[in-house]
Amino acid sequence: IEKKIIKHNIHFAIFCSPHNPTGRVWKKEEIQKFIDICKKYDVLVFSDEIWSDLVRKENTHIPTQSVSEDAKKRTIAAYAPSKTFNLAGLVGSYHIVYDKYLRDRLNKQASLSHYNSPNILSIHALMGAYCKDGLDWVSELNEVIANNVDFAIDFIHTHFKGIEVIKPEGTYMLYLDCTKYLDTHDITMDELLKKGVRYGVCWQDGRPFMNPNTIRMNLALPTSLVEEAFSRLKEFVF
Repeated sequence: IEKKIIKHNIHFAIFCSPHNPTGRVWKKEEIQKFIDICKKYDVLVFSDEIWSDLVRKENTHIPTQSVSEDAKKRTIAAYAPSKTFNLAGLVGSYHIVYDKYLRDRLNKQASLSHYNSPNILSIHALMGAYCKDGLDWVSELNEVIANNVDFAIDFIHTHFKGIEVIKPEGTYMLYLDCTKYLDTHDITMDELLKKGVRYGVCWQDGRPFMNPNTIRMNLALPTSLVEEAFSRLKEFVF
């Protein structure tokens, strides 16, 4: 990161925490090291923390702004209930900015367009999502996702030889590396993606996330449907 900041003269960095699509939940010392680099080169930080509610129980989300007073001042933190509560259509994202100068600049730019402005329904949905009942629901949701992740990882390692995946610490995504499988079976990435869709498994091309031969898989659904999807993949795709 430091080399790229120097090479490209970066003064505004986007930090994804937890990380999408790998599911990495950053440790406090890792975030602090990143912030120290940003301080050294005068880099403002936009911390995308939309996945912060969705972490495995052995991990803890650390808000970027909480690691130091400097982090608090140089960071715009962005959150939303959309991933956690499936409220994307209601436009309920929000940001936290402690530095007044930075906040004024941000609000000025936002005032130039009413695109994605909140509405009365989105505000009440946001408040409802973050109440006690919402907290209980998220706790149960994280258990379902954790079970889905464990099932999927075990299934892939057992049945999909040549597919590599690291167990995510957060989010509900899996990021599959298909390089070895493609080489072994003389099939292209596009052919593999289309084959999955042909048999009713709608997965996402992972290449826009900067890695070749990858697939991004969403596990935010009932376990019975995850099992059905992987059964189809085993029988018809892999």
